[in-house]
This record gives sequence, C-alpha cells and structure tokens, in this order.
Amino acid sequence: MQYLDLKMDFMFKQLFGHPSRKSITMAFLNALLHRTGDDRIVDVQFENTELTKETEDGKTGRLDVIVRTNRGERIHVEIQIIPQYGMPERLLYYWARLFSSSLSKGERYDTLPPTIMIAILNYPLFPHETDRFHTVFHIREDEEQFLWSDHLEFHVLDLSQFMVKWKKYRREVKQSPEWPWLTMLSAVDSRTKRMDEDMFRELEGIAMTEQEILEALEEWQSLSVDPENRYAYEMRLKWLLDQLSNIRGSREEGLKEGLKKGLEQGREEGLKEGLKEGLEKGREEGIKGTIRKMSEKGMSVAEIANILDMTEEEVRERLKS
Repeated sequence: MQYLDLKMDFMFKQLFGHPSRKSITMAFLNALLHRTGDDRIVDVQFENTELTKETEDGKTGRLDVIVRTNRGERIHVEIQIIPQYGMPERLLYYWARLFSSSLSKGERYDTLPPTIMIAILNYPLFPHETDRFHTVFHIREDEEQFLWSDHLEFHVLDLSQFMVKWKKYRREVKQSPEWPWLTMLSAVDSRTKRMDEDMFRELEGIAMTEQEILEALEEWQSLSVDPENRYAYEMRLKWLLDQLSNIRGSREEGLKEGLKKGLEQGREEGLKEGLKEGLEKGREEGIKGTIRKMSEKGMSVAEIANILDMTEEEVRERLKS
C-alpha cells in the first residue's frame, strides 16, 4: 500500500496530535527528549486538538502539536518541510508567547512552567555550525556555562542530516533513542511518493519488540487508507509544493531585477549596487554556501536538489562556482 508522508504537517498532526493516540505521542516525546526512568512523561493533555478541514487551496488551521505533561511542562512541536527564513527568531517568538500565556493575572512568576520547543525540519537550520541531526539549546552563562533557567529548552531535529547519517553510520544512529521515530518520519518522500523499503523493514523489526512503534505503524496505515484523509493530504501537499515553487521564483526574480537595475544605470557603481541588491534578494550566496556545506557533509547532488527544490544541474552549477 502507499503510506502518506508523515513529514507533511497535516499527517503529523493526525498521528501525534490526537488524544486517542496519546500513548504514541508520549513515546515519541520521551524518545526525542531522551526521557527515561522517573524522568519519563507518563501523561499529556492536548491543548490544540482542532484540525481544520482542508480547502481546495490547501489552507488549514493550526497544525502544530501543543501538550501539557504530568510534570507541568508545556511542549510545542512543529514540523516544517519548506525552509523558513528567520526560523530561529520565529521559534523564539512562539516560545515567548507560549511561556507568557501560562501566567494568569495575579499569579507569581515562579509558577510559570518549563516550556519546550521542538522543531522538526527537513532542511539544515545551522548548516555552517553543525552536522548533527539533533541539537539542544538553553540559555547559559558564557564563561561558566551554568543555566539562567531550566524553563527554556529548544530542540531542533534535522531530517535531511538524519538521512545522511542513516546511510553512512547506521549502527551509530541506532544508538540514539529517537531513531525509530525519525526513521518513520523520513521513510516516505511526498514528492516522489516512494517509500524507502530498507527503512520500513527496520521499523517492522523494532515493532516486534516496541509496542508504541507497532501502534504507530498501525495508525499510520489506517490514516493512509482513509479516503477523506487522503484527499485532505493531497490538497495540503499541492499547496506546500506551490509555496516551494513561489519561493524559488521569488529568489530568481530578485536576482533578475538586481541585474536589470545595474545595467540600466550604466555605471560601474550602479552595476555593483544592482548586483548586490539582486544577490541579497535572491540570497544566492547563502544558497551556494548551504549547498557547499551539505555537499561537504556527504549529501549527494540528488538529495540536495530534492531538499532545496532545485534541479540537479542548478546544484552542480553552484558547486562549481
């Protein structure tokens, strides 16, 4: 059968954001947060279970997952397959809104609960800083590294880097508790509508001993065969692919406009300024840097092109320049 891509926010919310699948959500969060023993999450309350029905233009309601745990923490999980500019600031903004909304009028600040942001991305957020697929952030003192507060915690999971590690260092990757869930998210490619059979066999193997993985596979299958759900999924996929196309078009149009402006001015300085503006609009240098870094980390031209929604020839040209 054809499984639907869990990287699609619509499908992600269906599987991990519904009270009827609470046990799956808790197992997923414990794995991502490396919670074991007495530290494990044993109960969650969902704060946003609504799922607006898809329209013809692919727009939906909120497709993130927000829960409050038995430990009093609030956890916000979102998944993104389209590169978002200003993503670090965006996550900080959403954390601040969620954290501040926990305090009612008249309550003391020390009653605010720890608030955790989890961003699952299909592209590198910090391509020049790290090649790890799971990075964790806190506020610490610069010299002695002690925490300002344990109430702020950010997790970034890069599925594109996970795929690189999976192909090259599978034994090492399988030592991390989150690997089965990241494998589940990575196994299907919505654009090619193909499943990585090797990954799926690994999931079937672990499902023989891990009850939550077995439940997740069964629910994934059920959601994938539901006709109404498949239609909503296809509408959402079409909208997201249109957004990728628009981003790419805007980038190229910005470069063209800058070149045109420089040529019209007819002066060397004008040309330089026009080129600078075009490059800034198109973020061409940033794109080249990202491509070079992804290539250095072992990603193939085809993988880079798929993630950045470019042709393989465009990737090769930028690697040469």
